[in-house]
Formats: sequence, structure tokens, C-alpha cells
Amino acid sequence: MLGARMTNKKRMTSLLRDLIAASSESPPGGEREVADILRNHLEAQGISCVSVGPSDRPNLIFSSHDGEIGPLVMHGHMDTVPAGPKDKWTHDPFAGEIVDGKMYGRGACDMKGPVAALTETLILYSEEKHEMPLLVLTTSDEETGCTGAEKIAQSGKLNGVSYGVCAEPTNLGVFVGEKGILWSKVIAKGEAAHGSRPEEGVNAIELCIDAVRVLTDAKYEFEEDPLLGDYTLSLGTIKGGVKVNVVPSQCEAQLDMRLVRGQIPESILEQMRIKIAEAGFSERVQVEYVHGKKAVRTDENEEIVKVSLDAVEKVRGTRPMLSTATYGTDCSVLQPEVGILHAICGPGSIEQAHQPDEFIPLDQFFDSVEIYLHIARHFSSKS
Repeated sequence: MLGARMTNKKRMTSLLRDLIAASSESPPGGEREVADILRNHLEAQGISCVSVGPSDRPNLIFSSHDGEIGPLVMHGHMDTVPAGPKDKWTHDPFAGEIVDGKMYGRGACDMKGPVAALTETLILYSEEKHEMPLLVLTTSDEETGCTGAEKIAQSGKLNGVSYGVCAEPTNLGVFVGEKGILWSKVIAKGEAAHGSRPEEGVNAIELCIDAVRVLTDAKYEFEEDPLLGDYTLSLGTIKGGVKVNVVPSQCEAQLDMRLVRGQIPESILEQMRIKIAEAGFSERVQVEYVHGKKAVRTDENEEIVKVSLDAVEKVRGTRPMLSTATYGTDCSVLQPEVGILHAICGPGSIEQAHQPDEFIPLDQFFDSVEIYLHIARHFSSKS
């Protein structure tokens, strides 16, 4: 192994500007330009790449050792949510402006900034000539369902990797898990009638509201976990009816439930259906599955957690308190399906993500590279 390399801040900043300028909004989806920038950037440094998935929405696996795998993968996603109306932004969402130590733009913290930091980490790690390979994964379509991570899991190309660092923005705190998710649809079927004679029909909107209230007021079984906390359940959308003077014959609502330990999407859905039946609604109300993932939790005594805490303390001077994410990440796929135990740690704040004038603090951006290198060197030293 050669001596430690210094972070090239100019190279990092230039790459992040290029990534922000390359729109990868999802919807509509399309990360190819971002993927090309990353691939060209790293291949120019002699780092190999394997692409998995369709060419317009690729998932890239970069290796410091020409395709070999080691015990550790660091990863982030290339897509972003839409920028929305530009008049809501003070800074151009695709310009990468730097003001008062912050770079602004869509994806600055979620998560083109973290991905750029991982890129710099891999370059420096490769220059240090470690014996142990380091992998960096960049995925597509995380924002609308983690389908890129699913393709990676199905490919088997990360089989044998034990640990992962997900670089989602945590203000460089260390998270050891995330809540799961269950999106469900409540469909109520009534009978149409003239609005002047409502007693002749069955109002599907009223029926749907009553059914939703049964579900949101109910209690669902779970296992206590001080870091994951309690589950949440909220009504996200409701739509029904065709005209003000017609008793509505159909109404549909969508529920967003964030799951914790001991909750599996399929079993919660079955509990919902039982509660609807017990309330006497099953003849006219159905509960359908839309999307779901189990909660993810890494034990705080796992090596990846301890090393991540040590790394942040070494670089930032303060040991962070462990926490968990309320939002979803690719860990929800890579942990249960591949068996990779994760810590989540990245520059920037989730409070800035998905907002106008999204930004990343440059001090965190640069410090994250030193944190990631500390983690990677630890696992390399065990070879």
C-alpha cells in the first residue's frame, strides 16, 4: 500500500457540477447521461466498470481491482426527483452555483453530491494500491421503487459482499436502518343515484372515508425498537365521484404506512382486510397491495457500524449518536436480498432533498471522502 492520498477538491467540485447539469429527473427517468459522466470520469483513472440493466437506466459497478469484489460496497443513486417550477428556485437547479460554502442544484445532496464523493474515494483508494478491492455502485430508479437495486440483486454480482455504506444524506451522522413501507389502495364501490335522491344510492366516497378511518384508527402489531420507533399510517390521496349532483358509485384512497421491526407488508395487508371485514365493509370495500418493503435494521454491534462511527469521529471530531431513516433507500433491497449489512452515512441533509434550492455544504462534501476512505482502509487492513 502506498501513502494516503489527498482529496482533489477541484476535481470533486467540477464533477458534481457536471452531474447536476445532467438532468436525471424521475419521472420521466433516464440516468444515461449521468452514468456516462461517471463512467468516463473513473475509466480515465483506470478504474473498471460493469453495467447492469438497460442502457437508458443503467446501474454501474466500479471496482478498484478490475472487476474483483471485496467485503465492502459503497453506493448511491443517480436519479433525482423533478426540479419542479424554476420560479420556485433562487438558484438555477442545473447550474451548480456555489454560494457561502454551499453548492446548489437538483440532486446536490440527494444524491449526486454523495455519489461524487464516492467517486473521489474510489480514485484515491485505487491510487493507494490496497490489496483488498473496493466497490462503488451507482443505481438508477431509486426514487420511484429501487428497481435498479433489484436488478443488481438479481444479477448476483454483489454476492459475497458483506458490508455496505449507503451515502444518502445524513449530515454525516450514522444511521443503522430505515423504516419499511406499505402502500395500499382502498377501493369502495357504491351505487349511483341522482343527487336530489341520495337515499336511493350508496355513497362510495362516504363509504371509503369510513373504511379509511377504520384502518387509520386501528392498531397494528410490531416489535419495539428505540431507534426505528413507531410505525406511521397516513392518507395520501382520495378521489371519487363524477359530478356534484350524482351520488358517487366509486371512490379510491391510497394509504402510506411506514413499517418498523416485526411488520411485514403482506401480513399488515391481511390485518387491514380483516379489520375491514370486522367493520362490516367487506361487501363493498377492498384493500389492494400497491408497493411494499420490510424495515431494514443493522445491529449496532456490527463491525460496519463501529467503523463508521470511528470514521466520523476521527474526521469531524465528534462521535455521532446512532439513528435510523424515516425515508427509503436502496438498503431496503440490498440488505434483505443480498445479505449486505449497512451503515447509512452521507453529506448533506435530507431536509434539503426534494426541495427548491437543494444544496450540499461543501465542508461535509469534502469531509465525507476522508470518512469513506477511513472505512475502506479498515476493511483493506484485514486482508
